[in-house]
This record gives sequence, C-alpha cells and structure tokens, in this order.
Amino acid sequence: MTDRQARTLGIDVGTSGLRIAALGADGDCLWLEKADWSVPTLESGHEQDPSGWWLAFDELMQTLGDNGRLGEVRAIAFAGTSGTVLTVNEDGTPEGPALMYDDPRGDEQREALRRLDINADAQIDALARWRWLAESRGQHGRPVSQADWFVYRLTGQHVSDSNNALKWGFDPVAERWPAALAERFGTQLPTVQRAGTSVGPLLERWCHRWSLPAGVHIAAGTTDSMAALWASGAFEEGDGVTSLGSTLALKLISDRPIADAASGVYSHRFGERFAVSGASNTGGRVLAAHFSAEEIERLSRKIDPERPDTLGYWPLAGRGERFPVVAPDMGPRLSPRPTDPAAFLAGLLRGIARIEALGYRRFAELGGSPLRRVLSSGGGAHNRVFRAIRSRALGVPVRVAEHTEAAIGAARLAELALHEQTTTGATR
Repeated sequence: MTDRQARTLGIDVGTSGLRIAALGADGDCLWLEKADWSVPTLESGHEQDPSGWWLAFDELMQTLGDNGRLGEVRAIAFAGTSGTVLTVNEDGTPEGPALMYDDPRGDEQREALRRLDINADAQIDALARWRWLAESRGQHGRPVSQADWFVYRLTGQHVSDSNNALKWGFDPVAERWPAALAERFGTQLPTVQRAGTSVGPLLERWCHRWSLPAGVHIAAGTTDSMAALWASGAFEEGDGVTSLGSTLALKLISDRPIADAASGVYSHRFGERFAVSGASNTGGRVLAAHFSAEEIERLSRKIDPERPDTLGYWPLAGRGERFPVVAPDMGPRLSPRPTDPAAFLAGLLRGIARIEALGYRRFAELGGSPLRRVLSSGGGAHNRVFRAIRSRALGVPVRVAEHTEAAIGAARLAELALHEQTTTGATR
C-alpha cells in the first residue's frame, strides 16, 4: 500500500469476479482490489445475471470512494471477457442474462451470418449469440459486450472498442463494420473506437455516488486477453506473449494483421500495430488433471530441460483443438505413459511447449513478424524448468511478463485516453 493517489483505474470484469487496479501519475501500480460473485451451474450453456456484476462493482467502488482512494482519479477503462453478449434497453437495463464467451448457442445463426457477404476469416461468435438472443428469446435491445455494458451505464453511450467488436464481425484493419453487417443491422451495432481513446465523461450521478472528481474520462476498453498484453510489457514488433492459464493463448505483436480461420488465427489492433492471436485447448487444465501444484513444483526439479521430447504428446483435457490446427474431433495424445511421474510430467510440459512453438511458427508462415522473445503470464510462467523447456522449443528467450493482471493493462489504456484529452486540450 502507498499514500500516493490513484490517477487511473483499470477494471477487469471476468467470469467469477472483477479486479480493480490503480496506477499513479508515474505509471506504477498503487493497489489492486477485487470483488467476487457466485457462478451459477446450468445443465446446458453458460449464462450469468449482469446485475450481479454491477452489484459487486458498485459496492467495491463505494467502499473505495468512502475510504478516500478515488479522489484524484481522472480516467477509467474496462476489460471484459471476449465474446460475452447481452442486450440492453435504452437506459442500459439488461433484457435478460448474458450469454458468456463459452456458451455454445448460436450455431444456426452463425451459419446464416456466414452466408452474408463478409470475410470468411471474420470472427462472428458474439454476433451469432446476439442473433440467438433476438430470435430465440425476443430480445431486440442494443447488443453489448461485457465491457461495453459498463461503458454504456457510465456514459450513456453505445460504444464498443475494436478489440471487443472483433467477435461481432468488425474489421480491425479497415476499422469499420463490413457493409453487409452495416446494411443488415444498421444502428443496432455500436459505434467502435480504438482501445484507449476517450469515449466521454463519467455521468455526474456516478461521480457523486463514488466520490470521484467531476470530469473523469471513460476510455474505450478491451478484451481480457488484450488487456493482459498491455500489462505484459510487450511493445515491440516480434514480441510474443504466452498466457499459460487453463488453456494456452498466444499473441504476437506484428506490423501486419493475419487472419486464417482454418488454423484459428486472427488479429486484434494494438495501437498502430496488430496482435496476431491464437489459443490452443492445451494448458494448465491438462496438468491439473494429473498433478497438484505442489507435485508439479516438486517433480519439476527432477526434469532436465535440455533433454529432447521423445513422447510426442498433444495434451488435451477433452476432445477438440482450435489452434494451431482446427480439429473439433481431435482427442488427447498422452501415451505411452512412463511409470516415473517426473517423466510423465516432462512429457506433458514438452508437449505444451511444442504446441506453443507450432503456434508461433504458424504465425510466421502466415506472414507475421519474426519472433524475437516471449513474455509469459499465468500459473506456469514462474516455473523455471518449464521456461527453459519452452525456450529450447521456441529458440528465443522466455521471460516472465512485467505484469500479469489484465486490470493493470486496462489502467494503461485509461492513461492513453487521459493523455489524448490532455494533448487535445493543450492544442486548442
């Protein structure tokens, strides 16, 4: 903790809770706070009540404001799960539960949308979920992503960012809605801005409620994975960022965008550059199915990271792979299994590292910038043996990311919006 005052806030809204990061004027993270909510168990699909998100956010903001920790805040940005969808009335009230990023509904709508004149590589999962809500539940209000909804409630503006809008079919290169979508859905679609640009001021009633100063700017936010990229310290062409969570997510800063639906590759805009992205179903969930965290730490000490991969595993927790190949029916490859648990763990780690290397190689084959280093976040980032195995497979240095909290990345976007407003004001 520190007595320095928060200048920007980044708020990462996830599936089980939210995190708030505060940055000072020098860009240092001053504090992190969190609020959690219960996640319902459904027989099919994955829905959540947005009122639970707002209640947790509002209560935490009131507590922070009452404690005098928000009095110097000048800008706020949100990150949310990519692909989560809800619809709202004019005043921002949700018409029903949100369909979360992994909800499987919308297959028929996805096929119908593919028949429109849009790029075959366009990401439309969120768009399909929205159409399912409209056609199956009669929800015809304005469509918003998780992060968009908070921006809407705080500013009254139906605005998205180019990262969250990507899975709604938005073209991040041309920075506009494809003509077929604009013609079909018109003003139902949000206005889209680049992440880190100012949307507008916080409504006065929220300033009073949370003891914030007047004129706080709300920035166009981003997705959770892109916020993690902004937090990581990656900023140069050729920087790769690997998130070692329950799955394996890769991003590469490139001077050109890459999209290839056949191998699960797409690109977000990252300032003037692009973040080429792909996510495999391998990762920490597979490791957790076989070993506890303590076992992984203990057994890792017995592994020689310089030994070659002789088992050739493709570790998956279930059926289906989405990157670097799209193979819905692919099953895990986890045999032969050594009797020595350290050897089995080594095979899993080397298999994940090989998939990571194949992913970055696929980026290069499609025209992405050459990989020069990899920054890691997530639970496996701090395992030195695993980092050494991955560095050997990748052929580049592997380091721990500067920060791993998506909320910090969102706060950095708020700082960009604040800088934009300060610069604009100075040139008037």
